[in-house]
Amino acid sequence: MRLASGAFEDLRDGAGLPSHTDTQFWHRTGLLALAPLIDNERFGWSLETLPDALKTAYLRPLLSLMEVPLREENARSLALGHCGLAVAFHQAEAMLSSRTVDRVLVLAADSYVDSESLAWLSSRHRLKSPQRHVGLMPGEAGAAILVERPTVARRRNAPTHVHIEAVALGTLPKPGATLAQLGRAFAQATQQVLAASTSTKPFQGDLFVDLNGEEWKAQAWGHAQVLLTDHVDFPRCRVLHPAESLGETGAAGAPVSLAMAAWAFFRGHATGESALVCSLSDAGQVASVLSTRAGATSSTG
Repeated sequence: MRLASGAFEDLRDGAGLPSHTDTQFWHRTGLLALAPLIDNERFGWSLETLPDALKTAYLRPLLSLMEVPLREENARSLALGHCGLAVAFHQAEAMLSSRTVDRVLVLAADSYVDSESLAWLSSRHRLKSPQRHVGLMPGEAGAAILVERPTVARRRNAPTHVHIEAVALGTLPKPGATLAQLGRAFAQATQQVLAASTSTKPFQGDLFVDLNGEEWKAQAWGHAQVLLTDHVDFPRCRVLHPAESLGETGAAGAPVSLAMAAWAFFRGHATGESALVCSLSDAGQVASVLSTRAGATSSTG
């Protein structure tokens, strides 16, 4: 919760968002708070047994920590792990289309460094260690993204860095799905967002993949790569794995990758005009987000 609150403070100060006294701005702002998949073994409870826990123990305290007059009826929490960002963009589009809000704040936070999560990872033999060379390094992160329509952003002279072109979300795989099937779903989600691009050439640019050191993810991505050779110009892409530096950051991973893409556009060191963020959740669900450098019609800060 404090990771999400801290990320919001960074966005508020860095983007020059209005103070808490601007009630009109904050009353017209929605909130989507992204959280990890709720695993009973990791957290000791489940959404089936405590369906209101996310609202009472996460969303409401988070709203209180943020100290701005956001309306609770415009706030939701999503416990979808690595694929939360794709769902958040779909829900943000619906909220903006309904005109209940003018903008949507997406906050994500996840931590694998608390004792309960470390014990959970260890019990599942997922941690990299001197005895186990293939596994993940635990990490934690918070990220904040403000989603607005270009016209609204321009009206308030907002600094913007990236435009969301397309979002694809796969379905949950059937139990027992093979790594080849996960790879096929990964490739299909990526092809779907690339089909929305105006470019007729294979994708070139920064490609963010949430590989974390676990073998099953690497194999699934390997299958996807084979199927994407006609759609992605891999030799002309910069493939980035943020987990190599940050460790596994779960639900915050995709928002952090998008923020890295936006920063690369802003600082001028992106390898192209577009960036792809590809995610594979612990449940085997896949998601892809295609973004481009913001011009006069940017939408996300």
